[in-house]
Amino acid sequence: MGREISLFADYHQKENSLTNYCGLLMKMLYEDSPRKFEELLATLLKTDTNIIVGPTFTQQTKTVKSIPDLAITQKSFSVFFETKTTDWFYEDQINRHIAGFNQTADDKILFLLSNFENDNLEEQFDKEIKEAKKHKIILQPLTFEDFVGSLEQVCNSEYLRNLLDEFKLYLDRNGRLPKWKYLLDVVSCSGTLAEIEQGVYMCPDTGGAYSHRRAKYFGPYSAKKVADIFEINAIVVIEKNLSDAKIKWKNKNIKDETLIEQARQKLQNWQWRIDENKSVPLQVFLLDNRQETNFVKETSGGMLQSKKYFWDIPTDCKNSQELAEKLRDKNWGDYE
Repeated sequence: MGREISLFADYHQKENSLTNYCGLLMKMLYEDSPRKFEELLATLLKTDTNIIVGPTFTQQTKTVKSIPDLAITQKSFSVFFETKTTDWFYEDQINRHIAGFNQTADDKILFLLSNFENDNLEEQFDKEIKEAKKHKIILQPLTFEDFVGSLEQVCNSEYLRNLLDEFKLYLDRNGRLPKWKYLLDVVSCSGTLAEIEQGVYMCPDTGGAYSHRRAKYFGPYSAKKVADIFEINAIVVIEKNLSDAKIKWKNKNIKDETLIEQARQKLQNWQWRIDENKSVPLQVFLLDNRQETNFVKETSGGMLQSKKYFWDIPTDCKNSQELAEKLRDKNWGDYE
C-alpha cells in the first residue's frame, strides 16, 4: 500500500524524496484551489485533452432514458508520475505502469519526470507513446524545468509561491534544473586564440581557477572584448600522457566515442599541449556554431580572473547566433 504525501516523509532514496516534494506541491495547490490544479494539468499536458477536476453541474441534461432537472456528475481520471534523477527510463517499468492503470478511468495520463538533457523527447519515447496510446493512455515526458514553469503560472498565493521558490532552490542545488542552458562562460584566451580558431579551448583539469561550471555558451575574451560566441558541444578530459579519456559533460546528443575521438584529434594539433599533458590532465572544450559579436568590457584593466560567468543572459536565446546578436555592441556592465 502506498504512503500518503507528507511534509515529514522519511524516504532515504533521492528519487522517492523528490517525488514526495513534487506531489506535496500539487496536493497543496489542489487544497488551495481545485480549479488551479485543473489549470496545472492543462498546462502540463501538450494535448487537447481537457481534464476536469471536481463535479460539474448541468440542467436538463438528456440521458438514455430521462432528462433530470439537475445533474451533478464527475469524470474520473488517473495521473501517474514516474520520477527519475537521470533520464534513464526502463521500457519494462513503463509497460508495467501502463498495465497498472484503472481501465475504467475516463482519462489516464503517465508523466515521465526527469531532467532531460535533449529537446526531442517525443522522438526519444516514440515507441512508448504509441504503446500507451493503444491503451488510451497519454504518456508524456516532462522536465523539472517545465514542471516548475507550469506551477509558476498557477501558484498565486504568497505561501505557495514561497514554497515554490524553495523547491526551485532545492532542484538547483541537486542539479535538477538545466541552468547551464542559460550560462555564458567568458574565458581569458589572449594566449590561445589560435586554438579557438580551430574550434577548441584547452586548460588543465586540476580544479581551482581551471574549474568550469557546465555552460551552453563559450565566449573567448581578448583585447577587452568577446568577439565571438560559441556553443559548447562537450568537455572531454584527457588523462596524463594521452592515456584514458572521459566525458566531463556534454550538451549535444553525440556519441561519447565520437566526442572523445574529436578531442584527441584536437589535442594532437598542438605539441605544447601534448607536452603539457605529460604532467597534468587536460580539459578539451569542443566548440561549435561560431558567431561574431562585440561584447565589450568597458571598464579599465583586463579580467580580474581567468573566467567570468554571465547568468541568465541567454534565457530568450535558442542558439549562439541569437545570443551573439543580443550581445553585439553591448557592454559587460549592461548585464552585471
